[in-house]
Amino acid sequence: MFFEFMKTILKAKVIFDGKNILEANQIEIRDGIISKVGNNLNGDNLIDLGDEFLMPGMIDAHIHLSGASSGNLLNEIFSKHPEELMLNAIPWLKSLLKAGFTSVRDCGNTNSVFLREAVKNNIIPGPTIFAAGTTLSQTFGHGEFSHTIPIDIYKQMKLTEICDGIDSCIKGARTVLRRGSDFIKIFSTGGVLSHRDGPMQEQFTVDEIQSIVKEAQKAGTYVAAHAHGNVGARNAVLGGVRTLEHGTMLTEDTLNLMSERGVSLTPTLSIQTLITKYGKELGVSSWGLEKNESLHQNISKVLPTANRIGINILAGTDLGFLTGRDIDIGKNAMELILLTQVGKLSNIEALRAATGNFAKLGHRAGIIAPGYPADFVSFAGNPAEDIHEVLNVSHVFKSGKEVILN
Repeated sequence: MFFEFMKTILKAKVIFDGKNILEANQIEIRDGIISKVGNNLNGDNLIDLGDEFLMPGMIDAHIHLSGASSGNLLNEIFSKHPEELMLNAIPWLKSLLKAGFTSVRDCGNTNSVFLREAVKNNIIPGPTIFAAGTTLSQTFGHGEFSHTIPIDIYKQMKLTEICDGIDSCIKGARTVLRRGSDFIKIFSTGGVLSHRDGPMQEQFTVDEIQSIVKEAQKAGTYVAAHAHGNVGARNAVLGGVRTLEHGTMLTEDTLNLMSERGVSLTPTLSIQTLITKYGKELGVSSWGLEKNESLHQNISKVLPTANRIGINILAGTDLGFLTGRDIDIGKNAMELILLTQVGKLSNIEALRAATGNFAKLGHRAGIIAPGYPADFVSFAGNPAEDIHEVLNVSHVFKSGKEVILN
């Protein structure tokens, strides 16, 4: 089953367009692009999905296509060749497609730029990749997984671009854009899996962040900021970033500022839940487990407030290594379930977080409307009524062709 270059009609009992349930039940596709949505449409080819629920292909808005096989990221990064890790990530892309994810936003991994091009040029199958490429970090920042390894090694391996001061930040931004980044990822606070910095520690100044944002804007793109602690997160918002990643310790004042400035939030519940449940057995360090605990508890307070205020919420897992557990690469739809359980979002709000909300960043994905790619996922059940149905994928269509699931 696939869409030819001729006019094809795709029909389903229920269509969710990334925002709402439609009265229409048919989609017209030409050359892999949606050309019309309506009822009683005529075409050269009809694909009838019967009683299925059809919606845009899901989007993981925060993932790391690292190719790592354990939670001990230091060991993975410094004991394996980068080329080996990139090859390891290739099967991940097929797993993501089979799970109904037709787009992903990689929030920091140099290999993602090359994987993006391989998918785009039909060398390997996979979701559309929006790649941050190399991240930007200050000295003694979250971009240094270990704060004892010489900084020159990070530079040589392009693990992160170390930036200190406005001039350095400008050059760092220009450098990663030159390497092919679709957007820029920075660290405005410390983190969980970096050794000696803490999640509440602010990183980069407002002036430094503003300089990075300006370079991104000049190139027609935006900045996403890793942020746990409230002060560093607020600095990022004041600096002009477009999305906040994690946001675990945000206060209502900062959430209101985000709402005023149109900053989106990606709460990444999957990685926090994963570390809480399985971190020790997956190789996460004792200090990482300890730092994660308070963050995971507090996001359940932050997220319902963010949703009530009206902040644009994105579904992103922050997965970056294989787990073999119920939260894993290929099971990314668990994020939607967690959004309803932890964040108290409604089923429809969770579906929007994984589809239409992403389009608000300016990316061409997540919407069923004329001019958008013909990327869809369908389910035998109705996830608007039972969110767990997102785990039971029936059909996936990517760029006009059906993905073979078996």
